[in-house]
Amino acid sequence: MAIFNSMYNDFLSKKPVIVCVGTTSVVGDSLGPKVGDLLVYRYDVDAFVYGKSSLPVNGVNYDKYISHIRKHHTDSVIIAIDACLGAKDEIGSIKYTFGGLRAGAALNKNLDKIGHLTILGIVAERCANNLEALMKAERTLVEEMSEAIAKKVISLTAALASVR
Repeated sequence: MAIFNSMYNDFLSKKPVIVCVGTTSVVGDSLGPKVGDLLVYRYDVDAFVYGKSSLPVNGVNYDKYISHIRKHHTDSVIIAIDACLGAKDEIGSIKYTFGGLRAGAALNKNLDKIGHLTILGIVAERCANNLEALMKAERTLVEEMSEAIAKKVISLTAALASVR
């Protein structure tokens, strides 16, 4: 039991890592970078944030970022944030899951999984052409969801900081 407690305390004692996946060139996929911008520029979150409008984590550089995070942030809590597609009645929902994010799934990309906690914002309806669905997502909805997710992450990081 002492070994488990030691590992648990080491895990929580490190500054968390937040990976905000997406690109600002596609409205629906801009959720991640918008959250990253809010966390860094508005809320000055006490965490390492990867993925902002100016330096996005996207399909082109995803593997490099994941490799960097695994090398430099061992034993840190990793929160992964991304946009996703869902059923029509799920649009606007925010889902929280444990076990990591598999980014790019909506576009049939086979990227490595990252994260301990995943936050997904459902920005549009899943359909035959998922890229088109992401492109047609409502900008206002994405902005509102980004703000809600950023506020939740601030609460989560504050809770983690209280045990550090």
